[in-house]
Amino acid sequence: MKVKPLQILIDALGAGDRMVQARAALLLGDLRRPEAVGPLVEYVATCRYHSKTAGFTALAQIGDRDAIEAMRPLVDAPNVEDDWYWIGCRSVRAAAAVALLSMGDEGGAAYLTELADANDSVFYAWFAPAILRLGDEPPAAAALKKRITPEAYSEPQEDKTRQTDPGMVAMTAEALGLIATPAAQEQLRVLLAFRSRYVRGQAALSLPAAEASDGNLAAVETIAVGDPTEFARVKAATALANVGRRQFVPFIAEVAADADDAFDQAVAIESLGLLAAEEHAETVAAQLDAADPYIRLCAVEALERIDRDRFAGRVAPRADDADIHVRLQAAKYAAAGGTPS
Repeated sequence: MKVKPLQILIDALGAGDRMVQARAALLLGDLRRPEAVGPLVEYVATCRYHSKTAGFTALAQIGDRDAIEAMRPLVDAPNVEDDWYWIGCRSVRAAAAVALLSMGDEGGAAYLTELADANDSVFYAWFAPAILRLGDEPPAAAALKKRITPEAYSEPQEDKTRQTDPGMVAMTAEALGLIATPAAQEQLRVLLAFRSRYVRGQAALSLPAAEASDGNLAAVETIAVGDPTEFARVKAATALANVGRRQFVPFIAEVAADADDAFDQAVAIESLGLLAAEEHAETVAAQLDAADPYIRLCAVEALERIDRDRFAGRVAPRADDADIHVRLQAAKYAAAGGTPS
């Protein structure tokens, strides 16, 4: 008997590869299917890898409060190695706490407050966007959100990593876009000149999202047409298209069709999906057979967003893709209704 797509994703939570487990968890979260709650709870409780933060993200997306009792103990006893010198264990604990808050439970709020009091980058960088996206209930959520301010990022830090590490600065740029105050926007304009293309790209996305003012759009357009990297230009073009400037979409489609860097091409394909760029759907579909597996994965994901039913037949062969991550993405496509289960 053929295994149903949803079950393929659930079974992958028990895979030996931690990244396969994490991708399966994130895809189950995107589906928001209640059948996944039990397996996801088992995954976050028993998995010993720090990558199981993906499971908490998924549970938060599904939002089933029946998971709360099982999740609360994992804030203090996360069942992972305590790598005190790095961020893994703290991130797992924070992921559990944020997920609980998203469900209206304050069981992990004290730990997040402890991280904030310690000026920990797990709070102010890696989880800041997720915290800012919480509602204002319960009260602890609102209190924690108030801790994340432009001043928290502009004040001198004893540890300079938060201002220099591209991953952390990119997360900061995402957070500043959610804060959206004039001070936050000013910091984003500065980050448009950061040395990393990933930071410039995120700053370009965040700035119009904060406010689509003429000045902000002009600054982002400078990146869209003049940045030395295709990655940042694609991100800036996506940001402008998000606020109605669709004349930048054809450039994204050009990169999606062909790019020197496979990752840049994949990012452009992802952007066409996020923009629901129906007029460039065939450009995306042509990449279902690309040599690079990440390009194939992004094509499957983008086509689901553009027109899931129309491309179901062309996506179906990816269920037998040589790459497990592509197969999981195809299973998610099918479970979402793209093909019969």
